Amino acid sequence: VYNFFIGDGACRLNGGVELTMHLMEGYKAKCMTNLFIFNNHKWAIEDNLVAEAEKEHVLYNADFYDLIAEHGKVAVCENDLELRETIAYLSAKTDAYLQGKAPPGISMVVVRGLDVTMPPVLGDIDPILKSSEMAFMREVLGKFSEGCQHKIPIYGCSAFEYIQYLHIFMEQMPEGKKFQYVCGRTDIQAAHMCGFTQPEGKCVLFINDVYGINSIGESLRQVLSGFGGKQLLLMIWHPSVMQLMDHFHLHRPPMVWPSLGQELCKYYVRKESDALFVEFEGRSNAQHVTSKVTEALG
Repeated sequence: VYNFFIGDGACRLNGGVELTMHLMEGYKAKCMTNLFIFNNHKWAIEDNLVAEAEKEHVLYNADFYDLIAEHGKVAVCENDLELRETIAYLSAKTDAYLQGKAPPGISMVVVRGLDVTMPPVLGDIDPILKSSEMAFMREVLGKFSEGCQHKIPIYGCSAFEYIQYLHIFMEQMPEGKKFQYVCGRTDIQAAHMCGFTQPEGKCVLFINDVYGINSIGESLRQVLSGFGGKQLLLMIWHPSVMQLMDHFHLHRPPMVWPSLGQELCKYYVRKESDALFVEFEGRSNAQHVTSKVTEALG
């Protein structure tokens, strides 16, 4: 028996609903599986990390889940009473399955009307303000925006990995006023958007090391095609595997190689002068990397 609990953003946008429907329709189940989707119409964890309701994190997905609810194996619970009744039904069904009196199967439960307010997980932001990462962002992005008449797009997704850095940079740093954050519905969409024609011929892409990085190829082709004049500043955020607990990092599958993005991007570069690849390792090499990047930006 398997019970999965997931938010509506990750489940809908990263394919969880489509996969579940595919399994319901296309395969004969050999176990009892229940998927609970918390449909609160927002990326709640990311909002909590910055203690604000970011407009970029609102998910207009009610109609989608209304449509899914028409399926016979999907239940929508609008309040705690309906949720209790649904759980009681699934519990009885599970008991019967465990006793060999009922067949296995897959069920989906969409939970609404139970929004939970949690205290923000901010902690002390002073280390972020004083971090080598923030200093790097200020100097490099400041250099990147020099002479621009329009705000430069920063493409990304829910920004789970770096949202506190991005939020402080955009809200508190003078360099952040020259940028506009454009939030894709997925990391894949963010990777696609950086390949579009940009207002000043340049943009920034913040991305994690797992999902969208596999979709960056066509955008890199677009940026590197033509007769020049385009610039893309690509920042790949990935966790460091420094201790045992890091292997269970929230939102990250286990990986042997923690940053494959740089190697993947190299396949799309024609010659060495077209791209600069550097590994930012924090305070230990911050000054060296910053000088190399700012020099490459011209």
